[in-house]
Amino acid sequence: MAPAVEGSGLADVIAGRGMAVGDLFNDGKIDAVINVEDGHPVLLRNVNPDHNHWLELKLVGSCKFKASPCSPVDAVGTTVSVTANGMKQRGDVISGGSYLSSNDPRPHFGLGTAIKIDDIEIHWPDGKVEHVAVPGIDRIATITEGAGK
Repeated sequence: MAPAVEGSGLADVIAGRGMAVGDLFNDGKIDAVINVEDGHPVLLRNVNPDHNHWLELKLVGSCKFKASPCSPVDAVGTTVSVTANGMKQRGDVISGGSYLSSNDPRPHFGLGTAIKIDDIEIHWPDGKVEHVAVPGIDRIATITEGAGK
């Protein structure tokens, strides 16, 4: 294992009391924010120069549009499977995270060198299952339950 780069946030010793992760800059790279005891939060921005592909999904449940049974509008409880280049990954929409912290609710999928998505299967909390397509990779796609897109 390589040591942390001096001067980077990874080299600092911090009395942290919670951490949240997510794509804070909408660039496909997962960043972190650490809550520091008696101090200001510390942002660890992912500046890795790799050129791997990715996909993030902003999911919207149907309760905004109709009465129950329906999935919550924030899609908490939804599970997603993305298949690309023969590999299947699962992402879950959860609420909360670490102490006094909440992670990005958008499932993030690292695709490596894959240049297309073979399948996206969404299991909504109300029991519906959908297969959807997205118009490409290296983006954040919004998918609304039952809208077919």
